[in-house]
Amino acid sequence: MNLRRLRMVIAALVVATTAIATVILAVVAYRVGAGNLRDDTERQAESQMGDALVALRAGQKPDKENPTWWIRSDGQSEAYSKSEADPPLRSLFQTVANQGSPYATDTFSRGDQHYFALVRPLSTEEALVTVVGLDGENDRRSSLRLRLVLGALGLVGSALAVGWLVAGRALAPARRALVERRGFLADAAHEMRTPLAVIQASASQALSRDRSTEEYVRSLSEIRSASERAAAGVNELLDLARLETGQAIPRLAPLRLDLLAEELAASIRVDGCEVIADPSAAAVVVDADMALVRQAIDNVVRNAARRAPSVRLETRVDGRDGVLTVLDDGPGFDPAVLPHVFDRFRRGDTRGEVGLGLALVQAIMAAHGGAASAENRPEGGAAVSLRVPLSRAALT
Repeated sequence: MNLRRLRMVIAALVVATTAIATVILAVVAYRVGAGNLRDDTERQAESQMGDALVALRAGQKPDKENPTWWIRSDGQSEAYSKSEADPPLRSLFQTVANQGSPYATDTFSRGDQHYFALVRPLSTEEALVTVVGLDGENDRRSSLRLRLVLGALGLVGSALAVGWLVAGRALAPARRALVERRGFLADAAHEMRTPLAVIQASASQALSRDRSTEEYVRSLSEIRSASERAAAGVNELLDLARLETGQAIPRLAPLRLDLLAEELAASIRVDGCEVIADPSAAAVVVDADMALVRQAIDNVVRNAARRAPSVRLETRVDGRDGVLTVLDDGPGFDPAVLPHVFDRFRRGDTRGEVGLGLALVQAIMAAHGGAASAENRPEGGAAVSLRVPLSRAALT
């Protein structure tokens, strides 16, 4: 499933969930709203019933021949007998009379008009009925339904937009990872193609005809050099992949960064370059994996030594970090390349190898909770600093 389709699926799930929740809430809201409207109608009928009772107590008695009294919503009154009353009202009166209830309610229609009726028996032969027209309530119900439908549609539309945006933001890291992976594979294939092409060309040339021993030796030397370059690139790719995926976990232990700098300065030999160490006066003890940190420092030093006649290693304590800085007196970094020197397959000139050395350095420092930085020195040359957190023992 590609990311665009996955984004659509996530947005659809958000919309579906929102729609279900919205329908449930809309139904509940409509029932509550409709109940409130009916309560208003009942209160209006009860108010009219109270006014009618007051009028009866004041001496306004219903006609004995028409013992059922109907107070209409317009305030006027008409008298009905049980036999002549509308069937819904007769049914209400009979229900109240049979059950002995103080009130009974119902709805009925006359033509296109709809009414709510409240019946209160005065005796076994008489009842007081108040009627309220339902047209206003029905209009308010229709308005409530319309508002709920429009609100639900707006909420679902907003959920669609929000779901699409949130899914896009959530998938952005995956999209960047895919782009980086494609670029990584393309760069790796490009870098591996060069030494493989040299190997193929040298072998084909050596096998094209009989050659002297010296020519065979020269071809084999080219093949070996190209294969070593390819092997170094593959090893750096594997190391970088293990670090970035968390498969290579540093084994932390107290490490004297200043002593490691002295050891590397003494062991690294590059033609035309002098490597010296200038350690700090105090011990610099960090928690680190010696093999990985040694590899990182070795990469930085050899990268500098290819471009400068001298390289110096300095160590110091800076806050809660131990810092090793590799300084050279070479041409420095190209200002256009400097912000990207730790990117994979980024080389400032043709003197480097595959272009993974400094990227691997940055990954090693990040795995230790540290960082790597590079800058050009004002007096000329470059400076690459490696930061590693100090050992807990050194901080106490």
